This record gives sequence, C-alpha cells and structure tokens, in this order.
Amino acid sequence: MTIEIKSISDAGFPAWSDAVSVGFFHFDQRGSDGVRRTLWEQELGQGRVLGAFDGELVVGTHGTFHTELTVPGGAPLGVGAVTAVTVQQTHRRRGILKELMTRGLRQSAERGEAASILIPSEWPIYGRFGYGRATEEVRTRIDARTAGLLAPLPGTVELVSAECWCEEMPSVYDRIRATTPGAIERSPQWWRYSAGLLQAEGQPVDKSTLFAVCRDDDGVARGYASYSAERAPENVGFTKNMTLNASVLAETPAIWARLMQFLWEQDWIVRVEVDLQPSDDTWRLFMTDPRAAWQADRYDTLWLRILDAEAALSARTYGHEARLVLAVHDKDGYADGVYALEAGPDGATVRRTTESPDLSLPVQSLGSLLLGGYAPSLLAAANLVAEETPGALGVADRMFKTAGQPFAPTWF
Repeated sequence: MTIEIKSISDAGFPAWSDAVSVGFFHFDQRGSDGVRRTLWEQELGQGRVLGAFDGELVVGTHGTFHTELTVPGGAPLGVGAVTAVTVQQTHRRRGILKELMTRGLRQSAERGEAASILIPSEWPIYGRFGYGRATEEVRTRIDARTAGLLAPLPGTVELVSAECWCEEMPSVYDRIRATTPGAIERSPQWWRYSAGLLQAEGQPVDKSTLFAVCRDDDGVARGYASYSAERAPENVGFTKNMTLNASVLAETPAIWARLMQFLWEQDWIVRVEVDLQPSDDTWRLFMTDPRAAWQADRYDTLWLRILDAEAALSARTYGHEARLVLAVHDKDGYADGVYALEAGPDGATVRRTTESPDLSLPVQSLGSLLLGGYAPSLLAAANLVAEETPGALGVADRMFKTAGQPFAPTWF
C-alpha cells in the first residue's frame, strides 16, 4: 500500500502520539491519557505535526516547533526544532524518513526559519539532510571522597520544592540562555515535566528527585541542581555508600563549583554523576585537586541545518574583523550559493556574490561552524572545508572562534 504523508489534526493526535511511544520509547501507551501525549499536544503547533500513514495506521512521525536559538553575541535566531522523528520497525527502508524530513524542512523554510535543529539518536542519519553537529556535552564523574575546594565560595544552597523550582528557575535559565550559544527556550510544560509534576493519570507523583538552589548574598537564585540517590555497587553489609545522579546549571563557574560541592559533601555519597554538562568545565579550577572530577563521557548533542545562510551568518558576532567569501554547497538548494561575509565583534553583513570563494564547504559544515564549536581548520583537516585562497583558514579560525564552547542545555 502507498504511504501517505499528512498533517496531523486534533482528532489524529492520539494515534500519532501512540506511534511515537512505540517507535521511539518502545512502550505502548494506548488506553491511557499519557503524559507524553499531553506534552506533544502542548509543545507542537498545528501544521507542524506530520504522520506517515499506511491506510489508517500511523507508521511514521515527525514534529517541529518554533523556538529561538542563541548564537554567539547573544542574539536569538528563529529556528525550527525537530522532534519525535520515528519510523515503525515494520515499515523501514521505504523512504518514509526521507519524505518526513523533506516535508518538515520545507515547512521551516516557508515559515522563514533560518535553520532547523535537532538532537539525533544516531550519528549517520541526519547528515544526508544537511545537518552538521554543532555542540557537545559531557557526563562529569566526581570522587566525593577526595573532592574539595581551594577556598570557601560565596552563595548559599537550599532545598526547595518542585513547585518552587518551577517558579524560580525559569528566570535563572533565561539569563543563562541569553549568553549561551546553543541554548533554546523552555516552556512552562518543560519545567513541570522535568520536575515530575506532569504525570499520566493514575500514576503517583515522582518524589525521588530533590531540588537545590544556590543564591547569592542578595538572595537571588543563580543556579540549581536536581538530583536523586542510589546505592553504590560497592555496598557491602551495612555500609550505605551511595551515588548521586544530578543535573547542574549555573550562571558562573563559581556558582557551578558551589553546587557541585553541595552534592559531593552529602553523607554517604562516594560518587557524583552529573549529566548534560558543557564541555567547558572551568568550575574544576576551584577544586584542590581537579582530577577528583573528570569527563566520564563526551557526546554530540545539537545538530544544525542552515536554511537561510544570510540570516544565520549575519545574526552572530565574530571574534576577528575580516572579510571572507564562502561557497556553500547544498544539494537541496536552501543555502546553496556564494556569500561575502564581512564581520567582526560588532556584527556582520552577508550578501550573495559572484566572487571567487576563499573557502568552499558543504552546508553540513556551515552548521558546525555557526555556533563556534568547531574551528574551520579542524573541519578542513577532515576534508569538510576546502581552502581556496591561501591563508583563508587562519582568517576563518580567528573570525569564528568564540570565548567558550557552545552548549545545548535543553533536550527536546
């Protein structure tokens, strides 16, 4: 039977959401209200939800919501965030993913979104649609028995309720987002779901997560940690050794270190595992022995697909004032062309040109460059950027370099 791609209306949303649960999360939520179904309905605007139908059966899903992505310099760039991309195991290798992604990118371009972003479940899938990896994150592991700080740090830490966390932390996050390339908006539903306050009908509220807030001397919240404990595998007899699994976000490295200290100094804790952390870990320099905390894992997160090269490149600031001509190759046509980029710390202007290029690159590499996570010379070493004018790579390195690494603290 022919597969048909359709926009999902309100009436078709339950079946679409059920297909997401089976295709991506590997569980069947049919017959229940389903907290994820509620979230999908609240987060995804009408007309941005696509389903692949085999007759009446939903066999593929795709969703996009509009958000603002912070770029270097702090400006917000309007993008389409792609989520809930699935194809049922029974319908693989039929071109369903290609049709869904093609339709979704066309919708984003028609709505004037400069780029499309996603967090891929697998590396090889999305490069063929023009996405390039743009940010990385780490999982930090701390030996609580040897961790310590060089000197006391300012700030007080207090435990708060999930409700208080949802009320206070959005303002903290928004301040962090404004200066963090790679960050996007968070909805009220995101906060309530993360705090365990949105539950499927009949399920108890999850109270295993605790919430801590770090305040400055004026009582203003500047960072937070959410965490839960589990028995460490080395428990023997009556010992109560435990591991904390945590998430931490803070406005400054000092506040970050203060929150980490709060976690590792708790009784019975032998190890702290902190996920979803930026690859820059400056906070470790506040430790007596930074080797007591290390990157246990490092992984790519946000991938970026440029749709409007002029809008995307002109939105950010650059570390060095210079002029470059970039030839961007995009088989789907959205960003294909030659662009003259004149840019510096105060901003940029971008226009199409017929000049000979200084650098040639596929649209995937442009997505990797935009947020400053990867140097042009690094991509060139992997044959992902070609230098057409001698010395252009050095100029590009200085231009695209940012003070810190981009970071995508919000998964979607």
